Amino acid sequence: MKASVQYNDFVGTSASDISDHTNLTEFLISRKVDTDRFEAIGASFYSGYDDFSASIICIDKEKSTDEKKHIVEISFEKDFGKEEFFNLFKRFNVIITKKFDGFQNNEIDEEISIDDRD
Repeated sequence: MKASVQYNDFVGTSASDISDHTNLTEFLISRKVDTDRFEAIGASFYSGYDDFSASIICIDKEKSTDEKKHIVEISFEKDFGKEEFFNLFKRFNVIITKKFDGFQNNEIDEEISIDDRD
């Protein structure tokens, strides 16, 4: 699985820690999803100027075979906004860099804080 937008000018990685208060399975249960059939394995979100959408990525155990897991992305009719989505995680970090300049394999050498207050 790989994130993608229209032009992919920036690409990168992400990492997160699940919340201490909930997890993806509990979230699915709260949304009345059959967790015996759908096993949560990840999450996805999309954000644009005025848009935000989120979904949970699951294995569909009924459609999976021994040879291939059937992966589905479950979205919800009821609003699943930014706050609810990010509350599923304790920490969430995304790093993106210019796609064509070869920075994906570099590490950050130093963090610098600039006081830009007036």
